[in-house]
Amino acid sequence: MTVLRSIKFALLLAALAVAGTAGESGELRSNHIRSKVQVDNVDVGTSTSHAQPKSLMDAAEEFIDFEVDLLRRRLQTVDETTRCNTWCKLKQSLGLTIIGLLLICISPCLMWKNEGRHVKELRRIDFCKNKAVVIDNSDVPTDEHTGDLVHFVGKVSVDDDVLDLKSGALNISSPLTKALVIKRTCSIYQKFEQSAQQTKNDMIGAGQTTTTTFSIKEDWTPMGPKGPLEHFPNDPNSRGIWDELVTESGPSDTASSPAAMKLPPNLPPQMAALFQQVDLNQSPHCMSVSKSAHVGGFGLSRDIIMTEKAVFQSNWMQVPAELVPDHIESLPELRKDRYGNLTTVEEGDQPTNGDVMIKFEYIADGFDASFIVQQVLLDADPEAGVPEHKYGVDKQKIIDEKCCGKITDDLGVIWMVRAGRHDLKEMIMMAKEDEKAVTKVLRILCWILLVAGWMMLFSIFTTLLSTLPLLGALGSAAFFIVALIVGTVCCCAVTAVAYFRYRPLITAIILAIAGGIAGIIIWRLNDANEASLQPTSAPVAAPRFLM
Repeated sequence: MTVLRSIKFALLLAALAVAGTAGESGELRSNHIRSKVQVDNVDVGTSTSHAQPKSLMDAAEEFIDFEVDLLRRRLQTVDETTRCNTWCKLKQSLGLTIIGLLLICISPCLMWKNEGRHVKELRRIDFCKNKAVVIDNSDVPTDEHTGDLVHFVGKVSVDDDVLDLKSGALNISSPLTKALVIKRTCSIYQKFEQSAQQTKNDMIGAGQTTTTTFSIKEDWTPMGPKGPLEHFPNDPNSRGIWDELVTESGPSDTASSPAAMKLPPNLPPQMAALFQQVDLNQSPHCMSVSKSAHVGGFGLSRDIIMTEKAVFQSNWMQVPAELVPDHIESLPELRKDRYGNLTTVEEGDQPTNGDVMIKFEYIADGFDASFIVQQVLLDADPEAGVPEHKYGVDKQKIIDEKCCGKITDDLGVIWMVRAGRHDLKEMIMMAKEDEKAVTKVLRILCWILLVAGWMMLFSIFTTLLSTLPLLGALGSAAFFIVALIVGTVCCCAVTAVAYFRYRPLITAIILAIAGGIAGIIIWRLNDANEASLQPTSAPVAAPRFLM
């Protein structure tokens, strides 16, 4: 607190020095400060308000109080120290041993499932390669291919249709043209806890002392107001006008969202919102999708636009500022900033706890997309009537036939949607490359889990060795190398057996070729060995002592 008082005193002296500066430059600076900090003081005892600009001294004190309060929040920390002695570490190592056994049992099962999934995905891709019908002109589809798997490319368009958000005070001033999707995202400035840990090992024994430092971080979040902070109960979050935003935006289109999942600490709020998948259909957020979206003669439903976000929701743009209202009568706290957002933060000020910001973004039509989908007939909507386009797209159910149709295998459903213009061959190749990459990543993850399981299995021994100052690190390194070798051998063995199970023909051919090569090598080595052991008829020189 003494540091804060000294900082406040220094800032106050600096402000007084600025106020007392003589000359033209000083007067200009004072006028500039007055113009930025001019605030109306309202007399609540009368029916009229008198605009009285604050003096430079008052403005300086207000600025200093704000900076000191911000510095106080940043310097405010809470430390928690936990102590775990040798017996405590041994108990933890026993728990890790059990977890290691579970990982050693589960990881091979996951590897096996991954190999089976990979083969199934390749069969689905091959089905698309063999069964897909190429439609050269997507503008004029025919009944001939209804129910078939088709491939077509074209531009996503909404024609002259306009798109608007749900009616309410937080809507844009007029509908937007050439928009495929439009959304309103509301964020609030809140306090979050962030932590940092420091661990100190005992010189003798396996004990550890862990110090966790908690501090406050403020940032924008679209997840709504947060509850009280666990380690800072006297520093609550403000809800601001969030409840008013929910009221003005009207009822939500969907049911209440499920409870938020538990996330690792210290994640940025925007990343946490990404993992938790903010429901933009819940108030005060809002999202609208054009009902006129189509590619040529194929209509695009809301389902495919919301499912394939990498294709249809990857290039968000700011709604033109002229379509955002300058003010809202029912929410006078909101104003429009220079970027076209509605916010409670005044121009040039830093956001404070409880401030809100509303962004309006949209996806423009006119981009290319490629499809491998099932061609279907669109049903008439009782409310909208006959659809604008006769044909639509859907997922294709795959039934793979073997042995001349005597054996069938249900491979599920499939569709492929890509941004850009790609022919059938390119889409099949890209799908195979993506599947290979996913399989490799899952293999690496399973291998890491297996190695970690073996390392945890040896944790009781590493804990015992850590009681010795010199042998602790060497023992941990030795057990890690052993776990790495054993885990790698197990991973290769399980992958090889799974490969033989799901690819018996290919594996048999590979083994036959490998066996043939090995047989030829062994045969040639045996011939060379026999040739070296046969007696030779070449003359041998007589010993010199006989001459």
